[in-house]
Amino acid sequence: MISRRLIRIKAMQTYYSFLQDSDSQNLNSLQRELEYNIKQSYSLFIQLHCLLINIADYATERIEIAKNKHIKSEADLNPNTKFINNIIINNLHKADQVEKTLRDKTFSWNENPHFIKNLYAKIISSQYYIDYMNNDERSYKEDLNIINKIITKIIIVNPLINEIIEEHSIYWNDDLEFLASNLIANLKKHDIKTIENYKLPPIFKNQEDEDFANKLIKTTALHSSNYDEIIQQALEKWELERIALLDRVLLHLALAEIMEFPNLPAKVSINEYIEISKFYSTSKSSVFINGVLDKIYLELKSSGKLNKSGLGLVE
Repeated sequence: MISRRLIRIKAMQTYYSFLQDSDSQNLNSLQRELEYNIKQSYSLFIQLHCLLINIADYATERIEIAKNKHIKSEADLNPNTKFINNIIINNLHKADQVEKTLRDKTFSWNENPHFIKNLYAKIISSQYYIDYMNNDERSYKEDLNIINKIITKIIIVNPLINEIIEEHSIYWNDDLEFLASNLIANLKKHDIKTIENYKLPPIFKNQEDEDFANKLIKTTALHSSNYDEIIQQALEKWELERIALLDRVLLHLALAEIMEFPNLPAKVSINEYIEISKFYSTSKSSVFINGVLDKIYLELKSSGKLNKSGLGLVE
């Protein structure tokens, strides 16, 4: 579930903190910190499931309140229940972790009723929701389509969600878009039959990704001084201290992949950290990081010090 891109971002955030206060951590505590940060991301992934359920629960409450009015309209007496009967939302709680999280009091969307109310108001006023409710067709595809729109067009762009999740984790804001995309991708793997046995994907796609995360953070911290020397040589007349700390972090992580991961193509690693820098660092960082890494890569290659094999040989 946690992609290589997100692993790299978590490693960046963890290693950044490590460099700011390296005296207080050793390699084992650094690895535990990365594991904690990754688990926190997975927690938000679960919480997005809970949020969809909470919105549907709120919709159900509104229907019940309307039924108990003294003067009832036709819509109150015969409500459209298509959304609250959405087959996907109604099966999300079948994943044990989702059900457990719904009962957990550590963090709950229901502690922010104004937020749930705000989301619901935006949902029911949207044209795609109105079209969905007025369409008599019932299919997994249609139920998934409305969830996709609610997540991408309402939930993750709502400024209130950033305020709420920031109080729980300083990294959740950065993770939100990635994890929302992962949730939708996971739902697309199901159909009307398999959704009845819905399960969450594991934190890591496979053991290889978990090993990648552990090795990346340890290798980078272990060879930190060596990477600084390599970067300094590439800079020539520029001082290492002039590099922004975050750019230095990204360069270290990239060098760890280039030099210590034989099966990873160097160009893939370089491009990954260039893309991450565009989102997290300064406007000029991507060009700077590209230039430094490309120079180091060419020097390693020409000197025969580029240790690549298998898929790592792919240019």
